[in-house]
Amino acid sequence: MSSNRIVITGIAINTPLGDTLDNVGNNLLSGKSAIGYWRSVDTSKIYSKIGGQLPEYDTEDKLRTFDGRISDAVVARAERVFKQTNKNVQLSVLMAMDAWLDAGLFEQTLDPYECGVICGGHNLSDHYLLTQQAVFLDEPEFIDAFCGLNSLDTDHSSSVAQVLNAKGLAYLIGGTCATGNVAMQAAINAIKVDKKQVVAVVCPMASFHPLMLHSLTILEAICYSQYQDAPTKASRPYDINRSGFLPSEGGAVLILEEAEHAKSRGAEIYAELLGASINSDANHLGDPSHEGQVRVIQDVLKKCHIATEQVDYVSAHATSTKIGDIVELNSIRKVFGSHAEKLIINAPKSLLGHTMWASGAVEAAIAIWQMKRGEFHQSHNIETLDPAVDLNVCATGNVKKDVDIFLNNSFGMGGINSASLFRRYYD
Repeated sequence: MSSNRIVITGIAINTPLGDTLDNVGNNLLSGKSAIGYWRSVDTSKIYSKIGGQLPEYDTEDKLRTFDGRISDAVVARAERVFKQTNKNVQLSVLMAMDAWLDAGLFEQTLDPYECGVICGGHNLSDHYLLTQQAVFLDEPEFIDAFCGLNSLDTDHSSSVAQVLNAKGLAYLIGGTCATGNVAMQAAINAIKVDKKQVVAVVCPMASFHPLMLHSLTILEAICYSQYQDAPTKASRPYDINRSGFLPSEGGAVLILEEAEHAKSRGAEIYAELLGASINSDANHLGDPSHEGQVRVIQDVLKKCHIATEQVDYVSAHATSTKIGDIVELNSIRKVFGSHAEKLIINAPKSLLGHTMWASGAVEAAIAIWQMKRGEFHQSHNIETLDPAVDLNVCATGNVKKDVDIFLNNSFGMGGINSASLFRRYYD
């Protein structure tokens, strides 16, 4: 009989700080920054010149690393998909394969109709499509033959589902920078309501293009007026001189599984996902909302039957914007009261940058790794702490702490607030 519990049995990640969870986690603990000058984005006509970019990454070479570790049939499916998709989709497929392998699912005999894929993101092929548009305007016959297929919103989810042979469900869901938690909530419903056994939550890398970056700069969301000559210092949540977020490539895949199913096959379990909550500020501009953030955190605690005193750590949204960082801390204090002073809070974006719609999943993966290790990275670039910051934001160094339950916050433009709760797994 189902226990109605959901656990994480596989994790994959790919960021400028590494393409394994251990590499990313250790680089964060050592204080390595992902931020540098854009190389693949033409910045000649835009204000902001810096962000987090994946090092040169050969997707074909990565695919070859699966030879001999998984069946030839799966590799052959991936090869077919690779011939018909762009690099962003290939990166999603590779992360999904890593996570499925990490969960030990390739070696299992699974009913494909009990497995699903939920892809979290939007505008996932901007760079590819705008490049194809330029080709079309110059010479229509030279566009990619698969451009029409690759422009569909199902491209990532259906490609991953094809490789994993997941036939239970496959669709895309979006919530701007709150997308990771939104996708997790959809996966929870797929397991608890639709009775699926395994769901891959796939949060692809953002597809950055000068048009989008410049627009966000004009809105004064992206840092551009300072630190252009010192990229690693530009992302500075909680510092008095913070001036906007730093966009960064990065994605993650979490394998969510019904707990009894995972136990029955002897799976390694990273953590338990207690629940997620989402609400809307009914504001398309998405100005940070104290009320919305308070309500979403309260809601996830209530639905998971967790008291405020049980939470040990908060993986903060903390994007390095003037208003957003303080609104979030005020929301945390409002919800947790005096217990807020016992929380540890850190800002992954201070080193990693903002991985946009993937950030909720990327930062959940990092938080799980830190919880298992018992050590949490410093929030970096705090040279002068904002006087409005009155909680422990790990400003002076890494913090060692035993954590049983953590909160993962993600807030998105369009007024989408989200929060998820994770617990150390106990049988």
